[in-house]
Amino acid sequence: MKIVIFGTGRFYQDKRHKISSDYEIIAFLDNNSALQGQSIDGALVFAPDKILQLSYDKVILMSASEEAMKSQLIELGVDKKDIWYWERFASEMYRGRLQIFCGSRNKNIYKKKVLIVSSHLNYTGGPIAAVYAAQALQARGYAVCLAAPSGEQTFIDEMSENGINILLCPVLPYVHKEELMWIRQFDTVLVNVFPMLICACGLAGIKPVLWWIHESEERLYRNIINRYEEYVKREELEDVHIYAVSKVAQSKFNSYFPNRIKKILSYGIPDQKEMDCFREITSHLVFALIGTVHPGKAQDIFVKAIGCLSGDEKKNVEFLIIGPIGGDDYGTGVREQALKEPSIHIIGPLTRDEINKAYEKIDVVICPSLEDSLPIVVTEGMMHGKVCIVSDAIGTAEYIEDGVSSLICKTGNPEDLCEKMRWVIGNREKLETMGNRARKIYEKYFTMDAFGQRLENALQETMDDFEQIRAPFS
Repeated sequence: MKIVIFGTGRFYQDKRHKISSDYEIIAFLDNNSALQGQSIDGALVFAPDKILQLSYDKVILMSASEEAMKSQLIELGVDKKDIWYWERFASEMYRGRLQIFCGSRNKNIYKKKVLIVSSHLNYTGGPIAAVYAAQALQARGYAVCLAAPSGEQTFIDEMSENGINILLCPVLPYVHKEELMWIRQFDTVLVNVFPMLICACGLAGIKPVLWWIHESEERLYRNIINRYEEYVKREELEDVHIYAVSKVAQSKFNSYFPNRIKKILSYGIPDQKEMDCFREITSHLVFALIGTVHPGKAQDIFVKAIGCLSGDEKKNVEFLIIGPIGGDDYGTGVREQALKEPSIHIIGPLTRDEINKAYEKIDVVICPSLEDSLPIVVTEGMMHGKVCIVSDAIGTAEYIEDGVSSLICKTGNPEDLCEKMRWVIGNREKLETMGNRARKIYEKYFTMDAFGQRLENALQETMDDFEQIRAPFS
């Protein structure tokens, strides 16, 4: 196959070694006039408007600006079907390839075999929820395998050591006949997260499919629907059982697919709390915002809110930003602003075990997200008996009684977040009682036992309906 690569920057440089020699790169496209006419890896770089002069099979988009690139090519007269995103191209190169990491070695007779399909495996909410789903089902006697197109090796090693069977299948979210050979061995499939849309569609009618939606970000929905527009109206999706992790996620999904999600399936998390582990607060107080540094997580709001506190209020108070921080404009801006405030410490990414240990020193969990369906870090905070300050835009807010079991601040408002932190600083003697009430929320809604029962019921309903649909044809 002859291909043209659109993009010569970091995206291509990071992926170039993955391109099979079976594919011939005949040219590159780049909007940077300084690169046009140069040779990269033996192929010339052209301006995009030269595309119709080239003889090729597919154009591969390799840039973070892929949507703009696609629109540009279509305006130049390139057929939409000849434009592939990297994931579509990778699915052709790697079809039939698997990498298996064995976790559970239990030889018991299982109830059913469940495949959980998720996105790139890392220490973010969606993959973590998938891991907890696997653990909850294993505890109830199911054989479970977690499949994803890729993953961070640290995450894979940690989870497989904790008993999770992981299968890396680089063609995902696409499913070819080679993948169907091993997928058919499972009794049912839980498709995790919205970006796996085409996987849910591709498996519908073949296996009972439960699609579990976590996302509420407008930009993500627009990007995924634009990328996979040919699948959005597929009739097969009518056969998929779709659940949302919270009312926030449900509302966003239904704004694009009216009335499709009618049921909520909130997750659960393992109980890591040590008995009587409340850290007595005498003088030193620690606030922490945990999560990837990203505009939606609002670390900038957190930093601005800290800046609104007086010098006396910040005495013996520490503010932590925990999570990966990139070199993009947002990450750079947060880092630069944080460096101006001695009481702010950027910790960087931590493993699950390291985060659980970090909670021992954290007094208050901050989550000022602009939109977040049901952030796991807040649930973890409540599980550890910590006071949480959350924005009114996140799904967890509906479980909290403001000022009683935790605190709720106005979304995108650093002054209001500052007021909530100021209250905490001035009422340290009330934190233990409030934290105990937060713990009660975890015990009522988010334990693994309660989650396992909810998930098992949802999967059984999915399998029962699938059998009813198939019955007239059997």
